Amino acid sequence: MAALAGDGLVRVDFPGNVAGPLVARVSLGLERAVLVRAAAERHGAILLFENGDPRLPMLVGLVAPTSATPLIDAVLERSLEEVPKEARVDGRRVVIEGRDEVVLRCGKATLTLRRNGEVVLRGLNIRTEADGIQRIKGGKVQIN
Repeated sequence: MAALAGDGLVRVDFPGNVAGPLVARVSLGLERAVLVRAAAERHGAILLFENGDPRLPMLVGLVAPTSATPLIDAVLERSLEEVPKEARVDGRRVVIEGRDEVVLRCGKATLTLRRNGEVVLRGLNIRTEADGIQRIKGGKVQIN
């Protein structure tokens, strides 16, 4: 499809046409928005010619363009809401959330990272190891 003119007329062009885009009658009940998009995206047109005359085209269908990257197109069309908020790895649960906090949980151990910068580490036994110097730095350090 070549264009949709301001007057609402559909113009088409096709191989062998030396006259330039021609006004075509439309046999489809398509909304204007569909025709505008088809023209903008250069969709193919299925044409018949009235009485076999190539000067009298009739639009009887539209051909959606095929994408060279259909898988990428499908992924990009998915909304963020469809993205899973939980993942299962080897049958064990791993929860990762991001806007307000990230929680890593395994059994009785939990690591929580909060948006405000707070880090909460919970567990029955907590061990930290360092090959070099281990420093604890904070505005205030409380033990027990």
